[in-house]
Amino acid sequence: MSEHVSLPPGYPAQTGFYFLPDGRPVPIRQGSRYTVDAVDAAFSLVTLILGFLAWNWIWPRFWASNVYFPGISVTLYFGLALGCSLTYFKIRKVVLSKGAIGGAMAILSAALPFAIYNTTPVHFFAGLALCIGYVTWHAAAAGTAISSRLDGMTGADVLNQAIVVPWLNAGSWFSAARQMIRERRKSTQLAFAIIGAVVALPVIVAVLVLLTHADANFNSWTSRLIQSLVSINLWHFTWQFVLGAPIAFYMLALLYGNAHKRRVDVVTCEGVTRWGATIRRIPVAAVASPMAILCLMYLAFFAAMGSYLLSAMWHKLPSQFTYAEYARRGFFELAAVATINLAIIGFAYWFAGRGERGFPTSLRILGGTMCGLTLLLIVTDISKMVLYIDQFGLTRLRLYTLWFMVVMFIAFALIGARHIKRFNVGAPVVLVTVLAFFVLMWANTDGLIARYDVNRVLNGSSSSVDVDYLTNSIGGAAVPALTRLADEATDPTVRVEATHALASLRKDAGVKVPWTSWTWQSFRADQLLGR
Repeated sequence: MSEHVSLPPGYPAQTGFYFLPDGRPVPIRQGSRYTVDAVDAAFSLVTLILGFLAWNWIWPRFWASNVYFPGISVTLYFGLALGCSLTYFKIRKVVLSKGAIGGAMAILSAALPFAIYNTTPVHFFAGLALCIGYVTWHAAAAGTAISSRLDGMTGADVLNQAIVVPWLNAGSWFSAARQMIRERRKSTQLAFAIIGAVVALPVIVAVLVLLTHADANFNSWTSRLIQSLVSINLWHFTWQFVLGAPIAFYMLALLYGNAHKRRVDVVTCEGVTRWGATIRRIPVAAVASPMAILCLMYLAFFAAMGSYLLSAMWHKLPSQFTYAEYARRGFFELAAVATINLAIIGFAYWFAGRGERGFPTSLRILGGTMCGLTLLLIVTDISKMVLYIDQFGLTRLRLYTLWFMVVMFIAFALIGARHIKRFNVGAPVVLVTVLAFFVLMWANTDGLIARYDVNRVLNGSSSSVDVDYLTNSIGGAAVPALTRLADEATDPTVRVEATHALASLRKDAGVKVPWTSWTWQSFRADQLLGR
């Protein structure tokens, strides 16, 4: 039966008929909010399970006084979630475009590194990006996207799919759950099954006792099973189910809204364009004056740096500095300045008033100048970091910061070109950012850091390596590199340090960990340590 709920004021009433799975027509009353059937009823249960698994598989595990972050469970979870969405859309006769199929493959590709490489800080941000990508993918799959290409409206699609569509279809799960309860035949059979099991419980227990006395192996197996059931932390599973319920409501609302095209057009391209026009009220002079002041400040900054401005680019150290002082001083401050400049240019584009000719020429010139000066700042920062890495080796912070500055350089180059010639800059910026994340996820950054630092010692370009950092911060990903260091290093002191580090890691190898944290990299490390 269909669910009849009064609509809020102003929402257009629906008319017509809804056909049940057996072909019987059911009239849809005026004001009906949701039309659900057995498929929605089944998926209300499926999404409830996925909501539970979101906490059971992805939440960090506390095991033997240690914290274990998820690994293969993230890959499996997004595979299941994507399979759920694809199945629902297939049942609803939603035909996927080539772009939607490619997006599904991209989501799986982004989830796969969680099962291959050990957890790093990158995985946290990659997990957030994976969630956003999965949610937004539904618009492309169901053909409900505000824009069919990557542009300024892509952000509106993210907002629409992440907040608006689930919120406006939030009641679909409850309607589907009530539909499942109202399936009288099935619910009656289930009730009879439960009643029959309860009535026959004494007989079942008696037979079980006789079987345990008849065979020692069966007795042992039954005892272990009962002990396992008794040891289950019911409170742990209870809160996971409770907190998983909102995730179930969210997922089914996302599926139902997109498949049925219900309330997916509240945010439109025209509406976003009109909204953009209304917020562009700040006078041009009010925006241009601080941008001009900042450009002058940057020019004065470069003049003050003088001859050592680009020393690092030529791999030269100014005489008045040490390597550590020259590379560290101002690096993170300049990275922050580049980020602020990106925000300022974006603010000018979104909020500055427009004339008859569109974006003001003065802001175009100032924005392009600021982009050019920021590129010079970024080049200076990158060259200093490369010089610092060459002297002291790689760490996570140095590698991630270098990656971030390279991405910022490409973004500012594209935005600067946009100030010279008008084109859709959103698409290449989004593509570069997404590809950069893929590279970072698949690059095995921890293994790369360990290999680079160890190779510096083995090829003679450095006399020392921070073995303690590789052991305690990098861990299992550093095992292959530390093994090479212990076998091939010419310095006896370095070989002893590497051998002790491997012995320390060997103590943790083979220790039972939650299956959710399994990765191929940790598995291979345990094999190498167990040789």
